[in-house]
Amino acid sequence: MTTFPPELRLLVLARCVNRLGGFSMAFLGVLLVRDLGAGAAGTALVLTCFGAATIPSRIVGGHLADAWGHRPTMLLGLVACAAAQLVVAAAPSLPWALVGAVLLGLAYEVVEPPTQALVSDLVPEHSRAFAYSALNASLAVAGILAGVVAAAVSGVGLRWLFVVDAATCLACAALVAHRIPRATTPTTNRPLDQDGRRVGILPRHDVTADARSTPARARWVAALTDRRLRPVVAFGTVAATVTMVVVFGFPLLVEQRGLSPAVTGWVLAAGAAASVPGAWLAAALRHRTDDAGVLLVGEVVASAGLATIALAGHPVTLAAGLVAFDVGGLLVIATTMARAGTLAPDGARGTYLAVLGLTWGLATSVAPAILTTLGTAYGPGAPFGAAAVALLATTLVRAGQRPRLRRRTSLGGLPPAYDREGSTT
Repeated sequence: MTTFPPELRLLVLARCVNRLGGFSMAFLGVLLVRDLGAGAAGTALVLTCFGAATIPSRIVGGHLADAWGHRPTMLLGLVACAAAQLVVAAAPSLPWALVGAVLLGLAYEVVEPPTQALVSDLVPEHSRAFAYSALNASLAVAGILAGVVAAAVSGVGLRWLFVVDAATCLACAALVAHRIPRATTPTTNRPLDQDGRRVGILPRHDVTADARSTPARARWVAALTDRRLRPVVAFGTVAATVTMVVVFGFPLLVEQRGLSPAVTGWVLAAGAAASVPGAWLAAALRHRTDDAGVLLVGEVVASAGLATIALAGHPVTLAAGLVAFDVGGLLVIATTMARAGTLAPDGARGTYLAVLGLTWGLATSVAPAILTTLGTAYGPGAPFGAAAVALLATTLVRAGQRPRLRRRTSLGGLPPAYDREGSTT
């Protein structure tokens, strides 16, 4: 059984606190329509601007994670996110909501690269995929309560969801400030115990110095030109886009089918609960197959869930579809994140994971257009059906390219060995 260091457990606790208010963004589109009277075009504009703003947010987070360290970068992102949430909550008109959404986008993703880099630094390579799955599953546990909070608070007013989210951001920042070290020594640099295992969580002065001695431009060029990372980013873009279609589109789908926002909260809680066994499913699968097999199972299960959502009209059926999607999505996203973290050299994990994270900014920008275009032309379930087809197409493309991908990245199969310079051996 995998044992995680105390720093990682504290990180999970802090992010779980943050997650308690994390459903506010799912209701942004509904807030714009219900409270501010926005039409489809105005709603799509605000959501697209939010998504576009998350792209520089990831870049800043990745750069600062390697240049400043994990803790100060996370604090900056959390405090800025809380301030932007309050702007959205207080917005009296659509233009003010647009300003709040852009500010929120600029802060929203700053915390992710240092969080993901910290996981890679604290956990050995063979346990990273499970660590990311466990992190996501733990956030899902908090998401169960967050769904209950959303169901209760949305009845009082959708704006209060953003106030609650701001409060959880500040609470998470307090935990990070007092409990998370500024930086850590990556597992590859730690001393060995008598059983040959890496031990100890030491100050990361040497790695921070190395990162600072390497120009930021060089780190970004290395990540952007790494041929092994390209297929990870390409497949990750599809998974991220599909996920954001669900995040933005599911509450609107519930609204269009005549159900209350409280139903959305309860269904989201059910989907979050499913991620807990999903993490253990991921661990069990990795004992029986390679990364390609885990991705195959994840994409097929998520596609089945999307198809169910596209056709469902009853809360129970919607919950079943979302449960399947969340379990499958967890398998895909955790595996993709672990691969990017493994490919990154010490001192550049924040940059590599930020490059992968840029796919989420792109996805967040594109998802509103997909929802508006397909939903208007073919009905509210069409974007979910198209997302299911896209995931299955990804599976087919990977199957056709698997021999070549095996030479470049572990997404084609078992993780390859890397020498100190990061090239395959």
